[in-house]
Amino acid sequence: MISTEITVRFNDCDSLGHVNNAVYYTYFEEGKRAIFELFNPNLNFDEWNIIVASTHCDYIQEIKYGETVTVLTWIGRLGRSSFDAEHAIIDKNGECRARGRVTLLGFDFISRESVPLSDSIRQHLEKHMDQPKNVPDLRSIK
Repeated sequence: MISTEITVRFNDCDSLGHVNNAVYYTYFEEGKRAIFELFNPNLNFDEWNIIVASTHCDYIQEIKYGETVTVLTWIGRLGRSSFDAEHAIIDKNGECRARGRVTLLGFDFISRESVPLSDSIRQHLEKHMDQPKNVPDLRSIK
């Protein structure tokens, strides 16, 4: 599991005084940075080889300006050419404020097709499959 601390900035908030819904995905992206570095250690866009296939976020409780939250990121599923990165945004009291998932796909930008994850990448991802305790499941998507 990967842990990333974030302090909410003024421009993360909307006119209602809480973090805008789109910003949660930015927080999830920060949480995935270490995972992206497994695929592309220098985060070089010319060597990028994964794409986002789908995303989901459950907004549980609002987050406000100045709060410090922690994004917990772990691998929830590991397939042949895709995997799910799971996220939980936790406050300083250990309460879950949001829960998310992104499905990422190994991709060849020349052939425009999915590609299997390498054995090396799979081994690295398997090290991050430990789900944190006391994190709610995602609401079902129907």
